Amino acid sequence: MLHEIELSGEWDFALDPEGQGLRADWHTAAFEDSIALPGTIDLAEKTPAGPSAGMAYLTRRHPYVGPAWYARDFVVPDSQAGLHHDLMLERPHGEVRVWIDGLEIGRDLGLCTPNMFLLGQLEPGKHRIVLRVDNSDFPNVGQAIREKNPDVAHSTSEHTQSNWNGIVGAIRIEARAGRIARLDVTTGKTGIDLRIELDALDPSRTWPTFWTEGGHVDELHLTATLDDGRAVSQVLPLDIDSGYTPLDLTMPLPVDAARWDEFSPSIHRLKAEWRRDGAPVDFRETDFGLRHIEREGRHIRLNGRRIFLRGTLDCCIFPKTGHPPMDREGWRVAFGSVQEHGLNHVRFHSWCPPRAAFEVADELGLYLHVETPVWCALGSDPEIDAFTRREAERIVAEYGNHPSFVMLTVGNEVSGSGLHAWLERFLEEWRARDPRRLYNGGSGWPSLKRADYLSKPEPRSHRWGEGLESRLNARPLETETDWSEWVQAEKVPLLGHEIGQWCVYPDLDSIPRYDGPLAPDAFDIVARDLESKGRRDSAHEKMMCSGALQTALYKEDIEASLRTPDYGGFQLLGLQDFPGQGTALVGVVDAFWSAKPYDDPAAFRRFCGPVVPLLLAPGFVLTKGAAFTAGAAVSLFTQHDLAAGEARWSVQDRDGGLRAEGTIAHDLLQTGDLHHLGDITVATDGLAQGRYTLTLSVGGADNSWDFWVFAEEKADLPIVTSLGAAELERLMAGESLVFAPAPEAIVPNAELGFTTLFWNTVWTDGQPPQTLGLINRTEHPVFSTFPAERPSGWHEWELLHDRRALDLDGLGFGRIIDVIDDWNQNRDLALLAEAKVGAGRLIVSAIDLTTPGRPVAAALSSAIARHLAAPETDAPELTPDAVSAWVKHTITGEAKP
Repeated sequence: MLHEIELSGEWDFALDPEGQGLRADWHTAAFEDSIALPGTIDLAEKTPAGPSAGMAYLTRRHPYVGPAWYARDFVVPDSQAGLHHDLMLERPHGEVRVWIDGLEIGRDLGLCTPNMFLLGQLEPGKHRIVLRVDNSDFPNVGQAIREKNPDVAHSTSEHTQSNWNGIVGAIRIEARAGRIARLDVTTGKTGIDLRIELDALDPSRTWPTFWTEGGHVDELHLTATLDDGRAVSQVLPLDIDSGYTPLDLTMPLPVDAARWDEFSPSIHRLKAEWRRDGAPVDFRETDFGLRHIEREGRHIRLNGRRIFLRGTLDCCIFPKTGHPPMDREGWRVAFGSVQEHGLNHVRFHSWCPPRAAFEVADELGLYLHVETPVWCALGSDPEIDAFTRREAERIVAEYGNHPSFVMLTVGNEVSGSGLHAWLERFLEEWRARDPRRLYNGGSGWPSLKRADYLSKPEPRSHRWGEGLESRLNARPLETETDWSEWVQAEKVPLLGHEIGQWCVYPDLDSIPRYDGPLAPDAFDIVARDLESKGRRDSAHEKMMCSGALQTALYKEDIEASLRTPDYGGFQLLGLQDFPGQGTALVGVVDAFWSAKPYDDPAAFRRFCGPVVPLLLAPGFVLTKGAAFTAGAAVSLFTQHDLAAGEARWSVQDRDGGLRAEGTIAHDLLQTGDLHHLGDITVATDGLAQGRYTLTLSVGGADNSWDFWVFAEEKADLPIVTSLGAAELERLMAGESLVFAPAPEAIVPNAELGFTTLFWNTVWTDGQPPQTLGLINRTEHPVFSTFPAERPSGWHEWELLHDRRALDLDGLGFGRIIDVIDDWNQNRDLALLAEAKVGAGRLIVSAIDLTTPGRPVAAALSSAIARHLAAPETDAPELTPDAVSAWVKHTITGEAKP
């Protein structure tokens, strides 16, 4: 453009909830209210308080769905006489209709790119523009899960950014004499290949003069400014003989012009100026990077080097504003958090971000996977099919030059019986016409012949519907599992689709941060429930301990991906919380992209980064005397190869004392591969019972794993499986008893597993596990000999497997091992607790303490036995009647008195 007229500021405004504005010619009316644009109706608080969304998603404090009218005057200066004017709305949300001086110009509905309207040659002087934005009637972009919710696409759903009404980003009138309608930059062999399209603008329908009037000299001036300041220029003569002039040309660049990738994100800039008779007609500028992405078999290569995508989803969640950031600073916050955690890739789930996101990703060297704004059925609804194709066209036209834009997929988990043919056509067309990125049909599914890559939900530790049969709930930890079965089944690169989904207890201390248009009613509900049960002060520790387990689970999921040969990468769901779909608190960072109190980004990068040492071990619980054995490997996806050297390993005890160490020599290691280094053996004969940490260092990176050594012990505990009158009499008389009922004897409460719960129990209809890990009360004497930290340890899988927690029901037992319940229930659950009853001591246990061949349970049994043999205890006192009533309620299911 040559000139612009800024339209941000105060606009006249009116709501139209009954939809009467069109019939009543509101485009000629005066509006009594006003609103600031850029902005939204929610931010301006133009409606009364709305109903609570409960646990479903964040509540819009001032919601509005329907048409709204915006109007203002502006002045075209004399200097713009004879020029053509466009209206540019960077990001409206809803169908936009435009009137200028009472004349309707047109309508547009685009969820991903600016809305542009050619207004014509506006005379100098005052003009009035009227906009009608309607967020009530979108194409069926989100009807993939009709039985749960009619709209789940993150581009429009209340579950994510919210279905706001307004216009954000740039709002302006642009003036030009003609238009450089397209400026595509592709990295070529000797420079950049350009596709340029020029539109001649002429108001005459019948006798245009722009290209028929002779005697004019048209030129295209091109200047490429490299990141080091060097400039390369070209001037090309133009032959304008119609309203449309396409150009395909190559612009040579210096052979040493810097390339773009995650390690060296060099950005260059191209300016194109169309001149007629020496005067400017239009100019256009674009950033670009020199990079080439391709697939080679099962690998993705960038500039010839294999890359591994360590990704997370961006689900369009921005509680402060209720809409995406339109400035670079907002995206530096989000993408800064991504990079802090060692990730190099972001997938935009069923939406496309604005220009500022691409600009920041270009600067930082992030690889972006963009989707059209759909999560729906395709190949059956002509409207949504046409809309999806149009949105893809607009996305590529608007953002296609950004080097960070490396992948385009139609949408998330798309469906429909006509889906496959529709997607194959889409892929065939786009792969042929634009080689600047990789293409896929749908994230998650289906598999397609023409796809450049695939993503599937199977390569992860917990899949939808697996429940307690999932890998880390059904079996103790080992680090030999990888996803080769799924990788080898495909001929193209495979990505892990939405891996993780491990939940954490809500951070209720974050409630005051939600001071924008979206309220965390789910958190308020949890806080009130805890308050009513007298346990509000337990929330922080539940969050911290479940967060430690969540991080350990993400560590194992990520490492399983890294130790898979020929794998393309993974996409987490997610680094950030997802406060919709029933409230899915899956992030180690919150909805604002801020690290939660338990999250340490530097620690996260130890298992998620360009260089990650890996340990391939069959197990992490040993009986003293059995050697700890593991293979050592390294995932190496750096800028350069790793020179020959050695990997170092060490074993430290809980106090940091060095107990073993060694080295493994390695030759030169080529980047872009998984390298097996050798084997590690640690003798345990001289190790006391306890937790040990093995650290492996290679290539300047290190990573650690805990393992546990247990002595062979056998304790003679006074275990009873019933707690009736006879047992209570024994307690009153001074005996010590361990009440350990069988799981099936306990009234069902939460379905207990080792991992935290998956996604959330509201959205998954209660899929197990329904708990969030343990709190080990490490101040208790039992832990003076039984090794455990405050949160769950991997060795405690043995204590939890096939068990059912005890619901202490607020009775006042002394806690030893608590179970963190689903925040939707907040039951008072425990594995181990104690009380004084009369002169005796009572331990209640949900753990199998007797079955042989279980070294962890045997060690805990011995610790309990030593505790019971000690003369003193700080356990609270309970009456026999209270214990009896609790037993009837918890074991037999009888109603409480």
